[in-house]
Amino acid sequence: MSSAYGSRRNMFCDRDVLGNEASVETFFVNRLLTELGYRDEHIRTKESLETLKVNQGRQRKLYRPDYALEVDNTVRWILEAKAVDESLTPFVGQAASYCHQINASHRDGNPVTHFIMTNGVSTEIYEWDRQDPILSLSFKDFDGVSSKWAKLKEIMAPDSFASARWAAQPALFDSTIEIRRASISEINAAFAWCHKFIYRRENYSYSAAFMEFVKVVFLKLLSDKAAHANPGVTVLENGSLQVPAEEVKFSTAWIEKMEGESPNPVADVQFNNLVRQLEEEIRQRKKKRIFGQGEILDLSPETIKGVVAKLQDLDLYSMDSDLNGRLFETFLNATLRGKDLGQFFTPRSVVKLATSLADLQVRRDHVETVIDACCGTGGFLIESLADMWGKVDGNKSLSASEKVRLRDEIATQRIYGIDVAKEPALARIARINMYLHGDGGSRVYQLDALDKRVRSYATETREVRDEKEEFKGIADRSGFDVALTNPPFAKEYARKTDVERQILDQYELAFMDSGRTRKPVSSLKSSMMFIERYHDLLRPGGRLVTVIDDSILGGDREKRIRSYIRDKFIVKAVVSLPGDAFQRSQARVKTSVVVLQKKHHAEEEQTPIFMYYCTRVGIDEVARQRVLPIDEENRRAAEAEIDKVGKLYRDFLNGNPDEAWIVSPEAIEGRMDVKACLPSAGRNVERWREEGHEVLGVGQMLKLAFGGAEFATSEEDSVDRASDVVIPADSEELVTLLRVRYDGTAEPGETIAASDSTYDVLYKVRAGDVVISHINAVHGAVAVIPEELEGLVATKEYTVCRPRKGYHPYLIWQMLRTPEARADLLLSSTGMGRTRVDWPIVSQLQLPVPSMQISEAAIKAVEDARALERKAQELYVTAAKTLGSSLNLDNTEARALLAAFKPPR
Repeated sequence: MSSAYGSRRNMFCDRDVLGNEASVETFFVNRLLTELGYRDEHIRTKESLETLKVNQGRQRKLYRPDYALEVDNTVRWILEAKAVDESLTPFVGQAASYCHQINASHRDGNPVTHFIMTNGVSTEIYEWDRQDPILSLSFKDFDGVSSKWAKLKEIMAPDSFASARWAAQPALFDSTIEIRRASISEINAAFAWCHKFIYRRENYSYSAAFMEFVKVVFLKLLSDKAAHANPGVTVLENGSLQVPAEEVKFSTAWIEKMEGESPNPVADVQFNNLVRQLEEEIRQRKKKRIFGQGEILDLSPETIKGVVAKLQDLDLYSMDSDLNGRLFETFLNATLRGKDLGQFFTPRSVVKLATSLADLQVRRDHVETVIDACCGTGGFLIESLADMWGKVDGNKSLSASEKVRLRDEIATQRIYGIDVAKEPALARIARINMYLHGDGGSRVYQLDALDKRVRSYATETREVRDEKEEFKGIADRSGFDVALTNPPFAKEYARKTDVERQILDQYELAFMDSGRTRKPVSSLKSSMMFIERYHDLLRPGGRLVTVIDDSILGGDREKRIRSYIRDKFIVKAVVSLPGDAFQRSQARVKTSVVVLQKKHHAEEEQTPIFMYYCTRVGIDEVARQRVLPIDEENRRAAEAEIDKVGKLYRDFLNGNPDEAWIVSPEAIEGRMDVKACLPSAGRNVERWREEGHEVLGVGQMLKLAFGGAEFATSEEDSVDRASDVVIPADSEELVTLLRVRYDGTAEPGETIAASDSTYDVLYKVRAGDVVISHINAVHGAVAVIPEELEGLVATKEYTVCRPRKGYHPYLIWQMLRTPEARADLLLSSTGMGRTRVDWPIVSQLQLPVPSMQISEAAIKAVEDARALERKAQELYVTAAKTLGSSLNLDNTEARALLAAFKPPR
């Protein structure tokens, strides 16, 4: 039978009269209860109900529903009403928890069997102990004739409850599942196993296997989240959860129970229900897309069951209890490999440092808006959420209701993310990450943030175009207070394609100005483009806190980028990161974190700058998967350094700076990197002199033999070694190249014909020469040539010296390898990424001259050590000869076989 009502009216009311919660109760709920057959004496409204403490996510809160319905003077079900624009999903847990608490007070059974959630437009019926509805009705289903209306009456009418005694309450833990907390390394290993299991069984590419695994992990997280909210859960002493088995959906037991209804219940029931729920929230514009429309979990039942069996007893949800996004970093680390990891990860300690420097403001009357326009999986977004929520919770002047309002405003309105990646779709993973932390990913966009026009294309879906228009409107209308970000280091936009050329044409930095002409550059790194893009997105006075490649701060080719920064921003802080901060992503890039404040007007003057050099931040994130005890030590050291830098920077902002970490505006007129602006070589020279030490330059203790003759100022500063020069173009002589190691020892390298060398000149070394590596001296690559290596040849990458009269080579060798000498060489070195030093730099290095007693003791210690090394080598040879000759382990045939069949180099 067809409905007698149109699309805007049902059997109770017009759709237009429904708005706030009160209107839903008056025009819909009250009439629904009457139609079901409930009289006034059956209906208890909120004011007459007891307030109980219920679970809501990880928190406990006081709650009572809007209605409780009695049959035979006993509450049998409850109803919760919401405004039409409110989602029902966030409130299901508290209604279920209320039902559980009523049932727990009845020793002889469970009188409350159902609860209803409605906002007038959507109505859902739940069994009291389930988190998924057993029946869902739309506004138009209430027409008096639909099958869903008939089913609702059958379940919820008073006679349905009066005709049956309520079910006896089962023993709580007759059958339970323990969901236990696990270490990062254990979960890391489980993730890696699952991803490989999917990859091998399903014949997917690594990327496709990863995206299917994302779906399974999302279901696991939702299951664990429900377990934490379950009022029937028991928390054990070790932090594990003991949950009634029938209430855990991510389990092999649940799968086996459901296999009679569906051959693949996780995919057909759980994932499909999730997609439908998310689609409804997308339709209402409450969330952004995580999965494609109609997307399926495309794994076989056997594969899903294997993954579930591996993960079911691990508590993934508790990993993120500190809101650090640790789970997703672990997840990606376990499932993605190689250099591609660089685009996914910013080390957690770097994220924490940058967030501390951002100094995000949260007040009763103003909450700053944060954006990361290359957000990846959402690390900066989650850390911003944690930081701002922490400030709300720690503000004792706020009332409880103000804290709830501010936390919601932060999560849903103040944190924005963008990512362009599609394989994998990182924006969707960021949405999952935010969804699980209470935001729902409603402000995470998948688009190219570097396209200033945020253009739409006819080939895109309406949903994608709407998403772009939404972001464009927000950016144009209001702007952002803080950009907190780590743009990709290596990605470039080039004019070879029309799309990238059109984007480059939008950028001031994509053109070189030289007087009257404006010449386009052929390509531009995206990290440079993001500086300009964030300037556009920020409000005047807004702050850009970004990880930046040090070449931008100090490279000769990047001078115009620094000029742009000085023109558009006030540089507030530059914090240098260790060279290994991004070792996990195999990115060999020296970086810093900078804080730039957008100028209010072009004439705004640069103020003093806070600078600091970190030694521990970032190195706590290692490339290997195995967790070692040193990792925890490094993590604590990184946290302590972050706390120190954060306090120093806040003191600087508050006008009480430590002068040791402040540089003048004039210091950044050329380079802006910390190495060039803050420390200086020779900082201990005055102290040494005050202590009575003679201080000399290395050039006063060494004479130049090779590798810098053009810098010698007189014949007294160099040694005539013309006979030791080899000109490869004129020589067929076989030569053995010299290598100098970081540990300060010299060794023979490859033997080649001199004419095959790529260098135009080679130098023969002699015993007693001091050889200094131009590239690696700062790492300790300085050696004294022993007698047995005399005659090896050094290339032009070395400086070869002889000690002046009165100075022993071992003494100078030791002094050049001290941390102080290497630090001064590092500060004096040329180049950004490389630490190159040549003779002009080395010769000017100032060092204290030790007393005769100290010199003799140091030289004797080295001589004794060298004698012991030679003796040890002799003993090794003797041992080998003894075994070889006595047991015939060294013979002509064995050596011939090794020579014949050894693998190529």
